[in-house]
Amino acid sequence: MNITVIAASTQRQIGYVIAGIVLIAMAVYWLFNWLEGRHESGAEIELAANRKEHMSDEDMETKRLDLSLTGGLVTLTIIALALPLYWLGEPGRHDGLIDFTDTQSVAQGANLYEANCAQCHGSPGGDGGLAADFTLVDTQGRYVEQVDWVAPSLGAVLDRFTYSELKYVLNYGRTNSPMPAWGGPGGGPMTDQQIDKVIAYIASEQRSPEDIRKSVLTGLDSAALFKARQDNAVDYNEQLSLADDIHDLEEEHAELDADSAEAKAIEVQIDALQSEFDVIEASLEAKADAIRIAADDEEILMGELLFNNPAAGGAYGCARCHSAGYSYDANAYPENPLLEPIVNGGGGFAPSLVGVLDQFETSTEQTSFIVTGSENGVAYGAFGQGDGGGQMPGFGGCWAESDAVGVVPRIQGDRISGHCDGTNVIALEANEGEVVARSGILTIEQIEAIVAYERSLDS
Repeated sequence: MNITVIAASTQRQIGYVIAGIVLIAMAVYWLFNWLEGRHESGAEIELAANRKEHMSDEDMETKRLDLSLTGGLVTLTIIALALPLYWLGEPGRHDGLIDFTDTQSVAQGANLYEANCAQCHGSPGGDGGLAADFTLVDTQGRYVEQVDWVAPSLGAVLDRFTYSELKYVLNYGRTNSPMPAWGGPGGGPMTDQQIDKVIAYIASEQRSPEDIRKSVLTGLDSAALFKARQDNAVDYNEQLSLADDIHDLEEEHAELDADSAEAKAIEVQIDALQSEFDVIEASLEAKADAIRIAADDEEILMGELLFNNPAAGGAYGCARCHSAGYSYDANAYPENPLLEPIVNGGGGFAPSLVGVLDQFETSTEQTSFIVTGSENGVAYGAFGQGDGGGQMPGFGGCWAESDAVGVVPRIQGDRISGHCDGTNVIALEANEGEVVARSGILTIEQIEAIVAYERSLDS
């Protein structure tokens, strides 16, 4: 438990005790005066205080005077003790109010997130991968295809973007994607305070570095299957065609009497098509297994899997931004001539990487850039020709401790240059009073493998 919270509670309890004593004393004083007044009788002229016979000096200068002076001394003592105790507890009360306000912000942010964000992104600490229905149009606004756009998990979004960068995305959205503008500056429905509350909630649900690293490794199996399908496009297209045929037959079968001869014939067709589908699926999975095993010894191949990693809805990889069509798997629509197959690193929301050798003269420079990402208004690359506007996240960068208050203080921090392995450069996170180290999403070795793959795209 936070020490400041304990201090605030102790001071508050002392204050309650003192207030209680004062109230009880007032009640007793009132009671005695009321009881004494009940015994008085006669005309007001006889009862008026200035008409009564006053006490003699002999009576005053005895216990009566001692009692009055003692009462005054006790009152002054209480005041002398209460005021310092009250002000000593002020820092604790201040911190306690901040904690209470942050807790309320997180709770209100959770409601906003659930109402507006969860249907696409799922729980912030989840694996993402939920599909958002999205209509693709061409540059003239004409219909192309209705697709299922996979939204990324936000469980590590504050390990990739700074607070201001995340707020920019929430305010203005992402062009050419289902992500709309939520903030007022971008024409969205939320106020600046509501955006801050959503971020506070997301920050409170960030995944641990261990969970992130495990998710990255788990996603490599799916990335290997993605490569197997790309490398064997004819087989994959045949599998997709079989899946469509099976779906059509199942819909036709659902409208028939299950015991009819026509329904039985359709069941035979479905079984035959399903067998063909399973054979292709087994072949692609076997090739994917071979790719995954080979990647452990081949840096460029490992880099390709990491580049196309679908873990967390693609949030831990590169293809979601640098390969057009990756988020909705454009390869799954071979019958639509308006949808080109995915070209790895061919550009999409982010620029093409085919000319990356012209952007970064050395692999070391490129690795450093991927570690920290871009910053708004800061040029990067060869001759300072690049300016990512803060849109390129950092995949290996750590976060600086921040003076900002909040549930997770690091959300206001800036990226720290350098490698990030949790030992030589660390980030501080407030987690129920415990200070823990945070490292980037990817290890330096994984980033170097991605760089090796990206630089091979030019050859």
